[in-house]
Amino acid sequence: MNPSLLDRIISVLSYLTFGIFSIIWIVFANVTKKSISRFLNFNLYQAIFISIILAVISLIYSIAINLLSIIPVINKIAHSFEIFFNQTPLYFGFTMSGFILSLFLFYLSILSLLGRKPYVPMASDIIVQSFGG
Repeated sequence: MNPSLLDRIISVLSYLTFGIFSIIWIVFANVTKKSISRFLNFNLYQAIFISIILAVISLIYSIAINLLSIIPVINKIAHSFEIFFNQTPLYFGFTMSGFILSLFLFYLSILSLLGRKPYVPMASDIIVQSFGG
């Protein structure tokens, strides 16, 4: 069964807002006793899970860069990597990390808009096992 256009749009919005719209929609569906389709359920929870994973990766990255900045020889390499990856604009003002994140969100959004479940190697497996889909 193909997901409805509303389910597809909600899925795209949930990925583009890093799961914030997902939380709002889940609360709205529970308050109004509206059922959520399996496609939408998968995408909502995957968007939330991916945003949490991205926040954890960002935290670990900043801690690692701060710890590496203490070591005398490696601090220059870590600082150069930080400048290249997060501060140097490459294309239309995008940094390397912003460009990679934008491509990832584009992949998730386009597949959701087409009515397919985007597969993210470990995240999708965890969502299917935990919440169904």
